[in-house]
Amino acid sequence: MKKLILLTGMLLMMTAKSVFASPVAPKFEPSERMAAAEITQTVNTPVTSALVAKQEPIEPTSVTPAPVAKLEPIERMSTSEIRATINQPTTYIFEGVKGRELTLSLWAGKLTAQLYSPNGQNLGVVDKSDNQWIGQLPESGIYRVRVTPKGETSAFVLERDFNAKWTYRPDRALPIAYGETEATVRLKMSGYQIQPLTVPGKQGQTITVNASNKNLDVAIESPSGQLLDQGEGQTFAQLPESGTYKVLIVANRPVKSSIRVAVR
Repeated sequence: MKKLILLTGMLLMMTAKSVFASPVAPKFEPSERMAAAEITQTVNTPVTSALVAKQEPIEPTSVTPAPVAKLEPIERMSTSEIRATINQPTTYIFEGVKGRELTLSLWAGKLTAQLYSPNGQNLGVVDKSDNQWIGQLPESGIYRVRVTPKGETSAFVLERDFNAKWTYRPDRALPIAYGETEATVRLKMSGYQIQPLTVPGKQGQTITVNASNKNLDVAIESPSGQLLDQGEGQTFAQLPESGTYKVLIVANRPVKSSIRVAVR
């Protein structure tokens, strides 16, 4: 009887041990295991979609700066006369008083000069050597004369006078006799007068002008209207073309003078 009870107890203990035992961990085949180095590589590799992988690399584009507009020069007209050579539009400024009469004259050169009042009103245009603007200034302030060359460059003489009226005498031919190379004329001129003397010339020759009175301005203008040279009492220039040239005699005051012109 005791043996039977002991056998039954042993059987019950074995059954309980079987029920509460830990489950058996599954066995991995060698081919299913991942090495530690492979795990590290997988974690550190960024995920890239197929669409991104197929895209071409974007090249940086160069940005071309917009061209900067060239500013026009602005010069102060500190004297009553401008003698200059320009290759672009240039603005000259001066101070004017309301009601004062102004004469703006171009007596040598080839260009367009536009006169503007302080408030921007276009008062008039001077565009040839026998033209001038005469009028009363409408207001006090800074006036502008915008000069634009005709051609790549332009040499010119522009006169600004208050209470003065320039007059052009008719063209006068120089009396150079046949076979001679020079001639002399005597002039009696009032103030603010311009006397053009015409003379034929050939390309490559030189015109030389001398005035006995150095208070006269003299200039040489080509057949196409270009100012070749100018000076006080004397000037000279080599001729760039064949044709009729103008020797301009300019008197700021009453004067008598002999003018000798040579063409060689």
